[in-house]
Order: sequence, then structure tokens, then C-alpha cells
Amino acid sequence: MKTSAGLQTSGTTDESTGKARIEGPIPEFDKYGDYTGYDYFRCTGCGIEAMRHRDLRDGGCKCDGGGP
Repeated sequence: MKTSAGLQTSGTTDESTGKARIEGPIPEFDKYGDYTGYDYFRCTGCGIEAMRHRDLRDGGCKCDGGGP
């Protein structure tokens, strides 16, 4: 399966500050491992995903990871 380099973390928080954060853009792959052409963003605190960073930042994420 194809993976993207440099986007893996060892936990659910920002390792430098200990706070949840939004990571991405993360490339999306189909069940065959081929890139779909879309990228998404994910909050490391609650796991919610969105196609745009601002959707998480502007209220889609209810934990502290989506804050400014």
C-alpha cells in the first residue's frame, strides 16, 4: 500500500506542546492504494476529518485542536 512520507505521528497530540492540533493536508488513497486526487485534514485530538482546514478551525472541531 502506498503511504505518504513525513505525516506519521506517534500519538494524538502535538509532540512539541502536548496539545491537539490539525494535521494535513493528508493525501487520500483508495482501497487499491492509488491516490484519489483529494487531500484532507484531521484533528489529532478528536479525530474529526474535513476536506478543508478552515472547516475544522471554524467550528467543525469541538476539542481544543481546532482553535487558533
